[in-house]
Amino acid sequence: MSPKPPANAGTAESRAMLVCAFGAFFVMGVAGAMATTLVPLVPSLFDVGLTAAMTVQWIALVVSGGASLLLARQLQWSGPRSMMLGGLCVVAGGCALVGMAISPPLPFALLVAALAVVALGITALQVVANLCAVSAGPAATSAARLAAAQAFNSLGVLAGVCLGATLALGSGRLGAGIAYAITGIVTAAVIAVALFVPRASWQYSAQDDPGTPLGEALRSPGAWIGAVTIALYVGAEGTIGSLLIPYLHQPSIMNLDLASAGQYVAWGYWGSALIGRAAGYVVLKRLPPTAVLATVATLAFAGSLGAIVGSGPLPGWALISIGFCNALMFPVIFALTLDHADAPPAAISGLLSTAVAGGAVMSMTAGYFADRVGIAFAFAVPACAYVAIIGFALWIAGRSRWLPHDSRITSSVGSRSDLTS
Repeated sequence: MSPKPPANAGTAESRAMLVCAFGAFFVMGVAGAMATTLVPLVPSLFDVGLTAAMTVQWIALVVSGGASLLLARQLQWSGPRSMMLGGLCVVAGGCALVGMAISPPLPFALLVAALAVVALGITALQVVANLCAVSAGPAATSAARLAAAQAFNSLGVLAGVCLGATLALGSGRLGAGIAYAITGIVTAAVIAVALFVPRASWQYSAQDDPGTPLGEALRSPGAWIGAVTIALYVGAEGTIGSLLIPYLHQPSIMNLDLASAGQYVAWGYWGSALIGRAAGYVVLKRLPPTAVLATVATLAFAGSLGAIVGSGPLPGWALISIGFCNALMFPVIFALTLDHADAPPAAISGLLSTAVAGGAVMSMTAGYFADRVGIAFAFAVPACAYVAIIGFALWIAGRSRWLPHDSRITSSVGSRSDLTS
């Protein structure tokens, strides 16, 4: 059930709300990406292995999966303005806590707790910012608004990784604290903008969209298959992004210092994802989504496999290029699941949003292998995930040959598929 546009859609007031949504997407990207750059720094600061260090990456997935449905219900009561301001304040406060917790001899668990606070704020923003982007104008242009919002998110990820790589990996504990302080200041600036947006601009009422019981999706095998596939994708993307810096740091690969490796990951892995989103908009209008998904998943599998068996700079570049392939996976998996699962779209969307928490299992597993058999072999974990994603694409393609096409959400899958990416 698509949210209803506000009465002031297309006016200066609705555009002001859209600006706030863009700012929230940028904050989500910056704050979320910062944690990835902490993975190679944590072992030296807290004397823990990569298994424990990967916690700073997967804790966000657990928080998002556990809190998204509760926050969606809260939005029904508080409204978009309060949810937006509350989420931004929680992110800013969490950044301050991370800046304090990054300093030993404070326990590592305190850092994880602080990052969980940041993740909670990001989850709240994710719930409300997508809603604001969709409802800040007519439904016919909602896909364009969401595409623009996702571009701000990708830009924020790129900025966050660059910031973390330059400060945290370049200057250690002090640099990490400064990086999170800068993130907090950026978040405070968005809060100031949101406070000055007139209350009349926030006219969408979540009470107009009661949603659909999640139980209907839980009874759909197709929805479950899509949820598992989403979890595998999220886990694969986060695992590679977190392990790529120490992998490129190895003398047998590129022998880069941590700060330089972080820049490669920022501009190569995450930057290519930004390009992939733009290219995907054009490609998916001309080619079947199942074929696109199977192709990019196959390329990602080949890149992961190369990291396991290869040496020198080539496997490093292969892993970096996976960022481009990953850019198309979430929206295609999301849209195909909505189109083929036997359940209402709103219920499926809730299940898929919760499923991202499953990616935490992959991050923990990869960290376990990295500690015991080496970083290279840890990429077997995302490689297996990409094989499963290929299987999902082939399964959907097979169903499409004999099932009648369900057009109930075809006109909006592009916008819906971006709602939680």
